[in-house]
Amino acid sequence: MVAAPRRRPRPIALAGLRGFEAAARHLSFTLAAAELHLTQSSVSRQIAALERQIGKPLFVRRTRALELTPAGERLHAAVRGALVEIDRTVAQLRGTGAAPRVTIATYASFASLWLGPRLAAFQRDHPGIDIRIDAADQFVDLERSDVDVDVAIRLTRTPAGDATLLEEEANAALSPRLLAALPGGLRTPQALGALPLIEPDDTLPSAHFTNFDAWCDANGLAPFSPPARLFFTYIDQSVQAAARGQGAAIVRTPFLDELVASGDLVVPFPQLRMRTGYRYSLLLNRDRADLPHVAAFRDWLAAEFRRGPVRRT
Repeated sequence: MVAAPRRRPRPIALAGLRGFEAAARHLSFTLAAAELHLTQSSVSRQIAALERQIGKPLFVRRTRALELTPAGERLHAAVRGALVEIDRTVAQLRGTGAAPRVTIATYASFASLWLGPRLAAFQRDHPGIDIRIDAADQFVDLERSDVDVDVAIRLTRTPAGDATLLEEEANAALSPRLLAALPGGLRTPQALGALPLIEPDDTLPSAHFTNFDAWCDANGLAPFSPPARLFFTYIDQSVQAAARGQGAAIVRTPFLDELVASGDLVVPFPQLRMRTGYRYSLLLNRDRADLPHVAAFRDWLAAEFRRGPVRRT
């Protein structure tokens, strides 16, 4: 007698799992739909079908609010891990034969003034690892499933992410050519007020912590009344203007130390550094942080911050 085949557990359709995972993560059908480029009603129908197949509600639908049920919490924990592993495996299969790549999201000024010039050293020590820099100056949520970023470097007012790389400081700096052209040099900090001042755009959130008024206040000096002020939106623009001799600027670390080491800027009053209240924070994509090429970049980045400025030979 042939034994009857064992019945397989009742399957569920898998099409709605991504919609469910996104809705569970955002606790919003609308945000899930926007992430997946679907309509809100499509996501809602997918989840309703999934609930029918499972036989239990996955969400508690309240007015303007969404909550996971205990069953929804269990399913989300399982689905999220499974989708991450599937996506990682597919990415590896698609990239078979291609070099591993580290994608870094950071600020344009940091990329051009600090990170970019150092990358040749990283690739010399780690041949075969490609680097992609996303310098769009936009907040990137590394927890979103559709974000292809491994590492983010951000300026924050409070500790954030996985590590603090640097507590930012700033000081007044100018071109050595401009300093040499001043009759008698700069005998006192107040003498800087006779120069054109290069300032951050006063519409920026950080401007009031990193301009000459803040520097004067931190060091007990009266505010300056310069002959002119030159405002820039981006840090690299301010730094380049100062290096060209267009005036004095409040330059922030780590750029300050780099430009002094290279001879492009001088700091006439090194004892008058001030803390800006900002810090460089490192954030890692949890789903890819342990990949060998990402870990190699993370460790190299931390070592570069510890090492300090790169000096010209």
